[in-house]
Amino acid sequence: MPDSTNLHEKYDSKNPIAQKMLQGFMRSITQLTAAIETPVNSITECGCGQGHVNRHLENLFPEAKVKGLDIDAPDVEIAEANKLRNNTHLYLKSIYAINSEEQADLVVCCEVLEHLENPQLALQKMAALNADYYLFSVPREPLWRALNFMRGKYMKDWGNTPDHRNHWSTRGFIDFVNSELDTVAVNKPLPWTMVLAKTKT
Repeated sequence: MPDSTNLHEKYDSKNPIAQKMLQGFMRSITQLTAAIETPVNSITECGCGQGHVNRHLENLFPEAKVKGLDIDAPDVEIAEANKLRNNTHLYLKSIYAINSEEQADLVVCCEVLEHLENPQLALQKMAALNADYYLFSVPREPLWRALNFMRGKYMKDWGNTPDHRNHWSTRGFIDFVNSELDTVAVNKPLPWTMVLAKTKT
């Protein structure tokens, strides 16, 4: 079992370079969601973790009803303790089990798909929600592994973060998203690929 601290390393690191990259990650969320052309009154984050992205969404959409789900109980407890609004609903649920209860104007899934045994099923489940917009992010490969290797991390795995099961280049991830949805815009904050998409028409 990979060390669960890997999941939060990018958020918890005190390294100034890592913090600069995280700022770029959050700025990219702001930029892409600014391109949304319809009202966002509801948001569901699939895989909210400790709530870092969820809190950013609360700030970006102060009038929206925000939900976040995750399978890790301790993480959800941390997210619950640090949420910005009392009406933000955070709860335990698998991404594979989402249904009409998770329907929203905007569905967000950041830094999740690379960890899953069946990312295609997760994407299908999210696409079935028929949201107006979707926002995804994954590590950009092979850049992610190269940067890990350069800083001496996970050397025996050639820089691969141990709990990353899936690896996409930017082009590969766009193709993956387009298998179920239509890509609207793409950002590449170092070292991620971030995609804004819509339900297929």
